[in-house]
Amino acid sequence: MGDTTMTDPPTYPQPAVELADFVEEYLYGCSPAPGCGVCAALAKELAVARAAREYSRAYDAAAEIRNHPHAPARAER
Repeated sequence: MGDTTMTDPPTYPQPAVELADFVEEYLYGCSPAPGCGVCAALAKELAVARAAREYSRAYDAAAEIRNHPHAPARAER
């Protein structure tokens, strides 16, 4: 008989896929605003999630940092 790969798939979990560095920077790259407590907390959450290899949670934290609104800096008078 032929190859049974399609009819007999593995039933065990496969190892995680490692992303290339440029893809990781694209997904997780962000710049927390200096002095912002929310950005600091999210940056810590991002670091913990990446260390734990919880990539979905890491992406969510990075996206929140990128999208967190900050008022433009006021010019001194």
